[in-house]
Amino acid sequence: MKDLADHLFDIIENSVNARASKVIIKMENANDYFFCSITDNGTGISGQEVLDPFVTSRKTRRIGLGLPLLKKAVEDTGGYLKIWRIDGNGGTALEFKMNLNHIDAKPVGDLARTFSDIFLAWPEIILKLFVIKEGSEKLVLDFQELRDEIEQGLRDYTNIRKHLYEVSERELKI
Repeated sequence: MKDLADHLFDIIENSVNARASKVIIKMENANDYFFCSITDNGTGISGQEVLDPFVTSRKTRRIGLGLPLLKKAVEDTGGYLKIWRIDGNGGTALEFKMNLNHIDAKPVGDLARTFSDIFLAWPEIILKLFVIKEGSEKLVLDFQELRDEIEQGLRDYTNIRKHLYEVSERELKI
């Protein structure tokens, strides 16, 4: 069973495969629901066929289950998943909402591990994480700032995961 953190990693991997250099994530972890919005500046999707499990851009597989499984998981709780091309130049926007109190709700999972894996796997990606609380957005994680701190000797790679756990606990209450 995949949790939401695993799906998040898959979505970012899709962005990287679509040649995105910048990814913006907005999350809200409320008492009764989890909301996530992800936008990138990659080549963009061509249509809703990305939600078809038998359509994939990967050359090594014939099926792409990531987005269809996420869509089913959130819809099983009465939630939704939407995905669309941002404009004619590319870019993709995706958002989903899952009702956490539903018996079929998946666990959110280990977001700190996912963010550290993304940070280490794709160092070229500019990723910013915003948390939404009471209708306001707050920037809580900026990969470029972390890289700058490493370059300046203010932080090292060994404590990145610890920092991301602290951010996740403090800002996302996970």
